Amino acid sequence: MTQISEIEMLNRTHSTTNTSFAKILEIIKHKIIVRGALPYASIDYQLEIVNQLCDFPLGRFILERKGANGFWTDYMISHPQKGRISRVNIEGKPFNPIEDFLLNRCPIVIAHQERFSIFQHLIQKMLTENMILASIPCGLMKDLLTLDFLGIANCKLIGIDVDEESLLLARQCTNEKKIFNVQFLQQDAWQMQFNEELDIITSSGLNVYESDPKKVLDLYRKFFTALKPGGSLITSVLTYPPGEAVETDWDLNGISPDDLLLEQILHKDILDIKWRNFRSTDELCKEFEQVGFSNIFVYFDKHHIFPTILAQKPF
Repeated sequence: MTQISEIEMLNRTHSTTNTSFAKILEIIKHKIIVRGALPYASIDYQLEIVNQLCDFPLGRFILERKGANGFWTDYMISHPQKGRISRVNIEGKPFNPIEDFLLNRCPIVIAHQERFSIFQHLIQKMLTENMILASIPCGLMKDLLTLDFLGIANCKLIGIDVDEESLLLARQCTNEKKIFNVQFLQQDAWQMQFNEELDIITSSGLNVYESDPKKVLDLYRKFFTALKPGGSLITSVLTYPPGEAVETDWDLNGISPDDLLLEQILHKDILDIKWRNFRSTDELCKEFEQVGFSNIFVYFDKHHIFPTILAQKPF
């Protein structure tokens, strides 16, 4: 079987498309109409969701690419410190109901925002002098650039991403924060050539786009090879939501049933979003053990949706 590169895999979210937005919208609406009403959502309700997505930039991007690039990922995870305070979107407009749901109530997005905070806490605790840290894929590299480097000397940061725009924005962030010992590589993560050079690798938003378990293991092996003995991988996975073929790990206590249903209608039924590749907690631990990692720790967000995994390469 021919392997698909990261660039090919992510082109839905990181590259322009030859299909016009109007045509993409027509295809999505046609699918909804032909499929007919769902037991829990009428045709009109689904079409109204699509129309509301058209009304704001993030919604239009998701409709077109079925995912988020580095810019929009940063926009969503930064929302608690920005839009949730200002109460306006990137255009300075009030949030419409679907935009408000996506940023403030959608279970997976809320878990993603929590995951970012968990990453920050873990990396900061491990940060010492003379480290080499890599973010793969880096997006805007906020996971590393927002760390407190006060009193930490001689750290080198490496950002790897296939998206040229994300790398450009990440470079701008380094200049704004006056962090200059940074290297950026526009590269397929599966083609990395690092060999026991990195102290910490952070990675979120890559494995969830890959449906082939063998390819995910290949990625983890690349991370394992790139790390120094004793080095650490900090990554994340999406656990199975309710309604899939296996038992869910989600803690549904406190999640609104309406929000849970809307997440399914939006991401699964309407968009068939491309990052819906899930692992159970047991599956993810076995994958890291199979690659050779030890000292594997799982840090859950509030509802056990997007857990963070800290795994160490043995000395």
